[in-house]
Amino acid sequence: MKKTMNIQFKDLENKTADDKIQLYLTRVEQLYRSIQQWLTDENLIIESHTVETTEKLGTYKIIQLSIKTPTGKWIALVKPNGASVIGGEGIIEIEGLLAGKEYLLYMRKPHLKMDVSLYKGINQDGWYWIEDTRRNLAHKLDKSLLLDIITLVSDYEF
Repeated sequence: MKKTMNIQFKDLENKTADDKIQLYLTRVEQLYRSIQQWLTDENLIIESHTVETTEKLGTYKIIQLSIKTPTGKWIALVKPNGASVIGGEGIIEIEGLLAGKEYLLYMRKPHLKMDVSLYKGINQDGWYWIEDTRRNLAHKLDKSLLLDIITLVSDYEF
């Protein structure tokens, strides 16, 4: 039987927990810059809060984002959940007003041919939303998709 998932993440095998956490924090910061731009264009308010996260790799401080309407009504929270996740290299939860939750995974394009891919649609490194876990269909996050996810979890209409 051929290796599948481990091939995709081989370059992280020799990194320390601190290295993996730092890489995750950098990726979250990059994503937040995009989110800030996308949501500011939509006239939404974004507030940041530093929280302490404990996971398999350790304990560290990370930023969460609260998303509010122009009148200050809370509609969603962007919560990084950890650098350690099966099938990816980081996970972020988007929780909405209606208690709905969706997840973004940081995925890397497979660098070697694998006999079975874990998710369909991974064509470049980045944050992905898994539309259907039964079909393992992933979509790369962009402004339009983020707005759709916020609507899905909060029923907020853009």
